[in-house]
Amino acid sequence: MDETEIDLRSIFGLLRRQFRLIVITVIAVVAIAATIAYTLTPSYTSTALILVDPSSKNLLDPDAQVIGGADNARIDSEVELVRSDNILLKVIQDEGLLADREVGVSLGLVPRILAFLRLAEPQLPTADEALNQALNQLRRAILVQRRGLTYLISVQASSVDPAMAARLANAVAEAYIADQLASKVNAALSSRDILQARIAQAREAIVSSENSYDTFISTNINRITQDAGRTDLASMQKQIAQLEAQRAQSSSIATAVQTALGANDLETIVTTLQSEALGELDRQRDELRARLEGTTAGSAGEVDLRSELAALEERMLTTANAEVNALRSSVQQSQTQEDELRQTLRSEVLNSSLSADVLTRLYELQQGSELARSQYQTLLARVQDLEAQANLQQADSRIVSPALAPLTPSFPNKTLILGLAVVAALGLGVALAFLYENLIGGFTSEAQVESVLRIPVATAVPRQRIKNERESLANLMVEEPLSVYSESIRRARAAIEQALRKRTTAPNRPNGKVIMVTSSSPNEGKTTVALSLARSYALSGQKTLLIDCDLRKPSVHRHLNLEPSQGLLDLLSSDSDSAVMIGSILSQDHLTPVTIVVGARRSDLPTDQLLSGPAFRRLIEAAFKSFDVIVLDTPPIGPVVDGLYIAPFADAVLYVVRWASSSQSDVRKSVASLSAATTEGTPIIAVLNQQDGTRSHYSRKYGSYYS
Repeated sequence: MDETEIDLRSIFGLLRRQFRLIVITVIAVVAIAATIAYTLTPSYTSTALILVDPSSKNLLDPDAQVIGGADNARIDSEVELVRSDNILLKVIQDEGLLADREVGVSLGLVPRILAFLRLAEPQLPTADEALNQALNQLRRAILVQRRGLTYLISVQASSVDPAMAARLANAVAEAYIADQLASKVNAALSSRDILQARIAQAREAIVSSENSYDTFISTNINRITQDAGRTDLASMQKQIAQLEAQRAQSSSIATAVQTALGANDLETIVTTLQSEALGELDRQRDELRARLEGTTAGSAGEVDLRSELAALEERMLTTANAEVNALRSSVQQSQTQEDELRQTLRSEVLNSSLSADVLTRLYELQQGSELARSQYQTLLARVQDLEAQANLQQADSRIVSPALAPLTPSFPNKTLILGLAVVAALGLGVALAFLYENLIGGFTSEAQVESVLRIPVATAVPRQRIKNERESLANLMVEEPLSVYSESIRRARAAIEQALRKRTTAPNRPNGKVIMVTSSSPNEGKTTVALSLARSYALSGQKTLLIDCDLRKPSVHRHLNLEPSQGLLDLLSSDSDSAVMIGSILSQDHLTPVTIVVGARRSDLPTDQLLSGPAFRRLIEAAFKSFDVIVLDTPPIGPVVDGLYIAPFADAVLYVVRWASSSQSDVRKSVASLSAATTEGTPIIAVLNQQDGTRSHYSRKYGSYYS
């Protein structure tokens, strides 16, 4: 439970510290999303719904309609048919989309740029290229999908024009319905055409079987007459032959006359028919023609004769037509008499006493004839049924909801885009805050400091508030010696002592030890930590000296509320007696027996040569003789180089890192510079300063030890 509370506190602390970064990220992302959403060309989407009815449909037999079960493969196949190129090409053709600005032919972006720059002449695509381009554009604008597991298919069309979107959706749905109906009609007609070819074969089979039957009787009439003992059968056969010959002659004459009538060949007609009426009319025609030859051309008599001749020829044609019709009627009567007589002959033959082989053959021929006739009738009925079905076909699908012109655009959905942008921006802002604080920005835990810098961490100094802003936080070492703050400073001192005891290469100098306190950037609490550490050593009974080595921006005197007239800068830059000068810059801490070398003013000149000169070295050597501990409050490593010249004098370096503020990259560079500047074996120990939440954490876990 405690760990969960600590994690939540850490998360909320991170959000609070990086609130500005999160807000900036949200504003930037939402602004970009809003700009994009309001600059995109709106697109409208219209939907038409098609219902696929899987039942079998036959208007000629309504009782045969059976509702089919759920056939997913059938519905999915219909979806693929709706989105097929065949349907889309029909839509392009029916709607004239090749000339449409949105779907039709257009130059690409690159050709337009080249043409605008006069680098190339624009070339219109060929017919096939234009059709493919329109097909691709329409394919991108159309979305066909099945509604769940239902029989509904939705056809969605998108366009910058709402009316065009509805038009395209309805056009695709109607083209699909029309194609489906045409496919069913074509299937029925194709089946009919196949059966019609079989009908001709069946008709020939009937004729062949009938002829075979009659031929068998005609060929074997003598044997049949002898077996049956009936002479009338032979007589019927002769009558049939006479009728057959008569019918053939009449049919031949009728055909010849009909041909002559088509050519108005009266002589052939008269000669062929041998009719007395036509002969008399032909004689009168000859007389008129003879009289016409003796008449003066253009006279009234000639006109009358020609008129009379034309009327006479018309009577001849009418009479010939009547004669032909009479011949055809005679042929029909002969055919009827022949068929009746043949049926009578067949019946009489079958009812006669015949030998087994003749009777068997007759039954075989009769059965074949009946089978051929039955097949012919079946095929003929099926052809008629298919022709009726082709005229009465219904589509298996219908439009149940036509597309309407939408009132609002489907894209871009500004509300959705802005909502997602806010959510994404918050996530991105939190992610950036986490990355910044844990990888780029400040340190938030002792483990993180130790992992990134590869140096030990002595302690985490909690953030404290003081009642009087004129007082220094370092006063807590005296005023609240049992506070968490004071304990963390003592923990830092203990870490330094342990590191110095473990140091394998001790410096060749008196017993005094030099502790350098520094940081990477200003305002990280370095001076407060240095003063607190010096007071901790003094309170432990060790003679302690604190030197304010920040010649650019001295601040120890402000913590002590001092206004010295001279400081370390004056000592290092003066040529007078150093003993006198040292006495003038020394101050005494009013709370602890800490001796302090303060800084009085800022230097306007480079100070690195002063700290690397003999005066500073003599000061340190003199301090060794009088003090057990020398604490050096040095300038930050990042902005000035002074600290790198002080580093060789240090026995240990206490590196102050401000919690959630010090840049990781700056700290890494500064620690690397310090490692190179210090003598071999000099320990560098980090302190995480001004950490949030530490005080409550310690108070909750170890409240009985602090006050």
